[in-house]
Amino acid sequence: MKTLPRAILLVATALAITSPLAPSVQASAEKAAPRTVLDVRDLDQGEPPAIAWTERTAGRTVIHGPGGTDTPVPNNVVALAPMGSGYVIQTALNRPVTVRWVGADGTPGRREWRTGDGLAVSPLGNVVAFAGRRGGKVWTIDQEGDRVFRFNPVPVTGTSHAVAVAGENCKEGEGEPGTGCSIAVNGPHRAFSTSSHGIVDRVPRLRQVTTGRGRWIGGITSLSDMGSCSAMLHSWRVKWRTCDNQLSDISPDNRHVIGTPAYADGFGPGVLDVLATADGSVAHTFTYSRRGHSATYFDEVWEDAEHVLVVTYQEGEWAVVRLGVDGSMEYAVAPRRGSVDRPSPFQLQTR
Repeated sequence: MKTLPRAILLVATALAITSPLAPSVQASAEKAAPRTVLDVRDLDQGEPPAIAWTERTAGRTVIHGPGGTDTPVPNNVVALAPMGSGYVIQTALNRPVTVRWVGADGTPGRREWRTGDGLAVSPLGNVVAFAGRRGGKVWTIDQEGDRVFRFNPVPVTGTSHAVAVAGENCKEGEGEPGTGCSIAVNGPHRAFSTSSHGIVDRVPRLRQVTTGRGRWIGGITSLSDMGSCSAMLHSWRVKWRTCDNQLSDISPDNRHVIGTPAYADGFGPGVLDVLATADGSVAHTFTYSRRGHSATYFDEVWEDAEHVLVVTYQEGEWAVVRLGVDGSMEYAVAPRRGSVDRPSPFQLQTR
C-alpha cells in the first residue's frame, strides 16, 4: 500500500473539512522521542535498496529490481509496483495519468487505463489496484500480471484514487475459504471501499484514507487551512487520533507507521516521525536543523520492518537514504547533482 499523493492532500486541504476529535483517544506525546537531524551530507554508503526503484540518467529511465534486474520504462513514470514477472507502472508528467503492465524487458501489456494518481498494493504484493478518472471505476491486476478484475464502482464524481488493498487474491472461490479482496478508494470528498464480493460502502470515520495494511487503516478525519487531524483504525475501530501527523506507509510487521507533517506545504517536508501503529506514540523523529543544514524528503517507503527509504534533496543533490527506526542514516543510492526545477532522478516502488 502506498499513501495518498502529497499533491492531492494539498488540494484536499483547500476544502477545509472539519470534524471533532475525541481527546480520550488522541495520541499522546508526553515523553519526548529521540531525535535525529535529517542532514544527509557525507553519510556512509550502504547496500542498494532491497525494493524496486527507478533511476533516470541521460534521458533513459530503468527500474532496478532487488534481484539486480534492469527494466527500461518511459521517462514519465510516477509510480511502480512489482507484479508477476514485470511491473505495474503509472505514467504522467504533463500527460494524462495512465496505468499499464510491463514485462521484465519493458514490453508493454495489451491494455492501458486512464486513472487517478496513485497505485495501491496488497500487504504481500500479490494485488495492485488503481482507480479511474471518472465514474468511480476500480481495477486490480494480480497473479502473473495478466489477470485484471473490474470492481463495482464507488459513488464519486470526478477522479478517484486507489489507496489500500486488503486481501491477496481478488478471485472469489479460489484458495482457502475467505479469499477475496477490498480496495479503499478516495473520491474528491469521501473515502469508499469496493470489494470482490460486490459490496460498496463508505469507509467509516475517515474523510480520506492515507494508508492501510491488513486490518489497519489510517487517514484524515478533518482538514483546515491550519492543518489536518488523522486517525488510525483497526478492524474499523478507532485506536488513536493525532493532529500532529498525517499517516503514511505502515511497516511490513505492522508495528510502525510513518508520520508526515499534519500540514503539507512548501517544496517538501523536513520532519518524519516513526510512530507505533498500536497507540501513535513516537518511536523516533527525523527533523530539520535550525542551522539550515537539513534535507527535504519524498517517497517515504518501508524497506523492511526496521528501515524506511526516502528520496532526499539537500543543497543541490538528490539521494536515496535509508533511515533506521533506531535513528541511523546511510545512503542506499549515492547523491547526484540535480535541481528543484526538474523531477527527482529517483522513484521508489509503492508498497
